[in-house]
Amino acid sequence: MLHPYGVLLLEAPSAQSLAAAGHLCMVLADLVLIASALVLTFDVSIGQSLVKARMATAITLVAVQDLPLVVMSLGDAAHGGHSYRLTAGHLVTVVVLYGVFSVGARDQRPPRLNPMLGGLLLGLGVLAARLGLILTDPSPFLSVHRWQDQLVLAAIAVVTVLVALRLLRSALPAWAAQRIACGIFVIFAARVWATLTEATSPPPVAMAGVVLCSSLVATTAIGMLVSSLREHTTREASLVLRAAEAEATVQHDREVVHEMRAATAGIVAGVHLLASDQLPPGPRRLALKHMVDVEAARLGRTCTDDGPDQLAALAVDHVVEPLVIAQEALGHRVHWHPDGHRVLARHDTLAEVLNVLLTNAHRHAHGHATTISSRRVGEHVEIRVCDRGPGLEPGLEERLFQWGARGTGSTGQGIGLQRAHRLMLELGGSLHHDPAAATLGGATFVVTLRSADTDADLARTPHVRPAVPPEPSVPTALAAG
Repeated sequence: MLHPYGVLLLEAPSAQSLAAAGHLCMVLADLVLIASALVLTFDVSIGQSLVKARMATAITLVAVQDLPLVVMSLGDAAHGGHSYRLTAGHLVTVVVLYGVFSVGARDQRPPRLNPMLGGLLLGLGVLAARLGLILTDPSPFLSVHRWQDQLVLAAIAVVTVLVALRLLRSALPAWAAQRIACGIFVIFAARVWATLTEATSPPPVAMAGVVLCSSLVATTAIGMLVSSLREHTTREASLVLRAAEAEATVQHDREVVHEMRAATAGIVAGVHLLASDQLPPGPRRLALKHMVDVEAARLGRTCTDDGPDQLAALAVDHVVEPLVIAQEALGHRVHWHPDGHRVLARHDTLAEVLNVLLTNAHRHAHGHATTISSRRVGEHVEIRVCDRGPGLEPGLEERLFQWGARGTGSTGQGIGLQRAHRLMLELGGSLHHDPAAATLGGATFVVTLRSADTDADLARTPHVRPAVPPEPSVPTALAAG
């Protein structure tokens, strides 16, 4: 903004050229103020800050009421003092500025009118008042030699201080309010200096104060915009995170409801059979009652959600048996024989995964029986669930374990397999579809877990049967038959 003075240093300076340079500096300073108001207006569109909107209005007002007088000074040296000396018109300016910051100061609603448009209208009004004073008094410059002018000068000083105090007490950031207040005092001091010295051309010292004020306003506006953009980015990231958390919570709840519905169906079918006395007293009735107790207990633990248990050595047959009985109670034929394998897993998690696979087989196999078997492969145990249904649709296998993945004719929700796959990864195991077995028809899913039996254990005991559970035991052969 001081570039015009720099150009003069390269040429022979004269009083006329110095005056022209000063006026050009004033023009540049006013243009910078308009640019600052534009930045603040954009800031307001982001954060809807009422105090920033009033700042933009005030800055636009100052530039609009001053810029035409500066341009007029460039064409007529007789009116040059209006751009840098204090006049009675400046009292109108500061009073209107104080009104901008004071009227409705407690109202925190977003601004309804474009801040720059409001500043333009107010600026034109103040400009009209100043031009009216110029027409009535050709030499309206204040002088310290007249007591009337001293009173006007004092009034301007008081209102200027009140404007600065209003800014310091506003909702602006402290650093921004302090910088703007400093800019106000600097430009007031610059104009007071030019008034006291009764300068006939723009004093370079006063012009430096004007430029400093515009620089403080511009850098403050840019700084507040950068701060608002950072806050907006942080707030947006926070909202995205909260939305992701909410979505994850909804998905988890839907997964739990999905499993509870599947488990409840088996329990209800079992209770119905027990209550209808269709099964006479004997091993099968005891097995059915045992299934209802085991599944009800698992369902209760699912509802409480106390967190996962530690990994433990589990007999696969103890986990599979109640599920097979529950499926049979639902009318789903399942071929299964105890194999005596043990794995490292969590009981409820493994039961939920196998229940998902059996329920899917029942839903999609169209009445065909399902086979569940286990075998040891190296240090792992594979549990295979096979059905003889239509198998997977072409192209479905690549997204089989994604949320919502399902076939075109499926009545499922695409939740169970996705949850089962994730639960197996949490156990340190895996769940996959065996495409090689699909050549025989149907679909085969393989659950792989680390074996709880070492090779030395197997060498000493060729066939390890699972330990008897604390609940009433049922012969597994009867349960499977």
